[in-house]
Amino acid sequence: MNFRRWVVFTFLIHLLVVVVDKGGGLVLYLLTANHPARHGAAGIAASFPFILGAIANLGLATALVYFVRRGRYTAQVVFETSMGVALAWGGTVAVLAALVTLYLLPAIDADWKFDPMVVLPTCAAVPLLLVASYANSTQLATEQIRGYGVVHLVTSVAFLPAFFVCFFGFGGDIAAGDVALGVSWGRLASTALVAGMALWLVRSVVKLRMQVHRGYLGDALRYGWKANLTSALTYLNHRIDLIVLGAVALATNLGRGAPKEVAEDLSLAQIAFYSMAVTWAELVWHFPEAMRDLFFSKVAGSSHEQARQLTPVLSRLGLLLSLAGALAVVLALDPAMATVTWLAYGSSDRWFVEWSSEVSQALWLLVPGTASYTVSKVLQADLAARNHLQTCVNAQLVVLVSMLACDLLWIPAHGASGAAAASTVAYVLGTAYSLYAYGRQTGIPAWRCLLVHASDFRYIRDIVCGVLGKLRGRKA
Repeated sequence: MNFRRWVVFTFLIHLLVVVVDKGGGLVLYLLTANHPARHGAAGIAASFPFILGAIANLGLATALVYFVRRGRYTAQVVFETSMGVALAWGGTVAVLAALVTLYLLPAIDADWKFDPMVVLPTCAAVPLLLVASYANSTQLATEQIRGYGVVHLVTSVAFLPAFFVCFFGFGGDIAAGDVALGVSWGRLASTALVAGMALWLVRSVVKLRMQVHRGYLGDALRYGWKANLTSALTYLNHRIDLIVLGAVALATNLGRGAPKEVAEDLSLAQIAFYSMAVTWAELVWHFPEAMRDLFFSKVAGSSHEQARQLTPVLSRLGLLLSLAGALAVVLALDPAMATVTWLAYGSSDRWFVEWSSEVSQALWLLVPGTASYTVSKVLQADLAARNHLQTCVNAQLVVLVSMLACDLLWIPAHGASGAAAASTVAYVLGTAYSLYAYGRQTGIPAWRCLLVHASDFRYIRDIVCGVLGKLRGRKA
């Protein structure tokens, strides 16, 4: 694997994914600019299938790459087993989630009622998400990096057209909640397309069949349960504050005597403001996110000494890019969103009157945490690839516990800004723990993962020159 060249390729693919994803987010914003509560509901509908998918994953996507790269099992064995698990276990999780949402929660509290037309497609997407994830991880494990990147790109590209078809198919009525309907059904349709594409691409390296190999499944579950716990905690840490924010804001507004409908709209509006801030703040993660899976695969197939040389370089470069990106996003927020709003409505008043103040304040509080957490993402990918998964679990628990504690402390008085401050504190603490644990296990001091060296710029130059040289060679 030419790691430097494929890092550039996956980063460019990831940039395209960002453009498409954020474009879709802007479309949802424009549809709900006058209805922040509807925007908040759509955000929950968009996140829920991925939360379920993270819980249902069992860590097999990570285990698949780990065991193939280590040479312990063939790609065919791990693929066959993973497909069986995806359909059987993924289907079970989907059914249980639907039953809990539609029947158990309303039985506990009559106010917790959910639209089956939103819940059912959201749950049905879970086994398809697992099929797509396991098939694409097989491509990564067998170094089919181009196909692996294409699947990620199609995952983003397919959603927006599917959303529009479903949204207008349900009448296109924002006030009636058709945005959430369009999101849930659009996600199901686009996920089915992505799963089909991933299977079609992976057929070049494995035969498309299912057979559970107990030996591999046992090893994969023993390795993967911690990987899955880490993955689930990571996703929850990035999204659970949306749910906590809504619940705490609702309880606070009801406690202040607001009518129920008003309290619900106010809490959903806070979710919308915070969700918009998160969307911008997480732009700084796209360098570590772009290379995370590729880096994991690289380290899993490398010696300990090779990993010790590479990981600190990527950690400090990721931090440098994230700090620069953090400054860029806070400065670009108002000009970009005001321009988008003006182009759509002929005036930017809707942005500045209803959104700007709340979102900007939350964003300024959030970006220090997201920038610092890029270091943790790189270090945890290294630790997981060297089977130090308990350390990754511990780091995620540090984030989760500190975030929930700060959420409960600050959200009642500060709403979305309180959630942003809580996330930053949690991310900084999680990064500090990751640096401590990584240094203790490798003997590398923390400063080597934080402070940029002159040689790092030569590393970047070599990557760029290599890519440009390859492009010139193709033209010739």
